[in-house]
Amino acid sequence: MRILLLFSLCLLWCDLQAFDPDRTFVYDSEAEVFVAPAPPDPIYLSGGTLIDGTGSPARSNVGLLLRHGRIESVRASDVPGDARVIDATGMWILPGMFDMHAHITFHWPSGAHAEDDILNATRAERYLESYQSIGVTTVRDVASKHRIGYSLKRSQRMGFIGGARLYVSGPGITVTGGHPTELRPNEPAAYAIEADGATMMRKSVRAAVRDGADFIKVLPPYTEDEIAAVVSEAGYWKLRVTAHVGGDQDLMSATPRRAVSAGFDGIEHLYSLGPEDAVEELLEEISDRNIYLTPTVGHHMRQLGRMDDVRRAWMKENINYTPESVLSLLQRAHEQGIKIAVGTDSNAVHMRVIGDLYLEELNGLMSGGLSAMEVIMAASLNAAEAMGISDELGSVTEGKMADMILVENNPLLGLEALVVPALVIQDGKIVHEKR
Repeated sequence: MRILLLFSLCLLWCDLQAFDPDRTFVYDSEAEVFVAPAPPDPIYLSGGTLIDGTGSPARSNVGLLLRHGRIESVRASDVPGDARVIDATGMWILPGMFDMHAHITFHWPSGAHAEDDILNATRAERYLESYQSIGVTTVRDVASKHRIGYSLKRSQRMGFIGGARLYVSGPGITVTGGHPTELRPNEPAAYAIEADGATMMRKSVRAAVRDGADFIKVLPPYTEDEIAAVVSEAGYWKLRVTAHVGGDQDLMSATPRRAVSAGFDGIEHLYSLGPEDAVEELLEEISDRNIYLTPTVGHHMRQLGRMDDVRRAWMKENINYTPESVLSLLQRAHEQGIKIAVGTDSNAVHMRVIGDLYLEELNGLMSGGLSAMEVIMAASLNAAEAMGISDELGSVTEGKMADMILVENNPLLGLEALVVPALVIQDGKIVHEKR
């Protein structure tokens, strides 16, 4: 009996070692099992100019060899006989881009609150495909409706759906009545998990881990004890935590300071960082703690543009929330050395115009003081670092996963080149070609 038990445990250990939850599998209908897909054919890119995402100067006339879904060489000269050769002469090669702040299962203002989850999931799949067409190969879904995000991620890893690679938080965690429960007060659980007190916050993090969260998203308001519990529990499970900072209910509160002091890994939005006399000190602490900022500049410009004159005047007078203040705060954050990532705060209603929104965000970062090269880093390596996956993604570096785009014009002279790629490669496979 002991030998049988030890043998069973050995088999279980081997199974666990072989299983990778982030690996994509496909279904073999004949064998009725999930199997690893066949590796893509090698690809050789010759003659292009490489902007690798690290901030290093562009390199011309490179030879990139992609094999088994990874970047085997960026200086290849020998072409394997079975490789597909792509002449990239006159093109620029860059990493696949990231959108660090999306809500692919939300659909405003079309009444999606009443739509069923199957419809939202189907639309979200198309949304992920739309991302690929603009060169975005990784999307971070920062709070989803119900549990749709988890299901989409699992479906994608199983090979049932394609599109940009998806990382999810599941529903955000907030307190009773906190943001975003006001969006559907008759069913607050549609968009967030309500948790009060440190114990319930810990339980909510554990539930997110159980369900398959890649990171934790917390929304205001919250107490110091509550968010300390979130950071502690998430740290135990080796998950990063990002905080929604902003909104009418907490702009004048201590929320930004609490999030930074608690040890959050990221900050979403850039409405305000509290009283002006404390902003500089807080920016310095954000930089010292290596907290990443996803400012969602375009979201602010759209939101302020939709406000009527009375509300816009109130925002300016009471909390200094204006287009100018958003860009000024971004510039100060950049000057302080805070690492910035690209996030559109888009939802599924933007699916047909996601390229416009993404470009709006890129240009917004430039308006806040970033150079074109720094914007490219914000869309690639900075984003991967913020997610803790820069060893696999975020730059065109030997050994990393083969996510990259080819564009026809120099993006350092015009960022619009990034959102109309001639070719998009994800996991070493061509997933989009310009027609």
